[in-house]
Amino acid sequence: MNALPSAIVDVLRAHHVLSLSVCSQDVPWAANAFFAFDEDTASFALLGHLDTQHARMLLANCHVAGTVAGQPAAVNEIVGVQFYGLARVVEDEAERRAGLALYHARFPFAQGMPAPLWRIHLLRLKLTDNRTTFGSKTTWERHAGDAGAAFNSSAQPSGPHSR
Repeated sequence: MNALPSAIVDVLRAHHVLSLSVCSQDVPWAANAFFAFDEDTASFALLGHLDTQHARMLLANCHVAGTVAGQPAAVNEIVGVQFYGLARVVEDEAERRAGLALYHARFPFAQGMPAPLWRIHLLRLKLTDNRTTFGSKTTWERHAGDAGAAFNSSAQPSGPHSR
């Protein structure tokens, strides 16, 4: 995995809500979610009930895109990250415990919530930071050439919640 640029890590650590966009059977949908960023695995951990519109669509098509950004009033204060990745319900018990520990450290109020843990395995990130220079961009791909391959991929997660 390529090293994550510190500027991207700093923005993801500073925010706690993401927007995500999904599509299934040519129908798009968007949702917001609280997230915890896992720098070690370059992934987002989030909770989400399986009966939501976006969860049902992610189970049918794991490809997800979204943004992490604030809403500043001034153009020169705009900073945000666009992302692309693959989402899945975490089935492995050790991974689930580790992900929940990360999530609950960020959101203690969520302890005891019965929703499944999801991971968004990030493949591509693009930071826009107008605070440094207008239109300044920093990009990251998990592995060289991943972004193009990922957009053409038919990769789907496995497990009982994958379809």
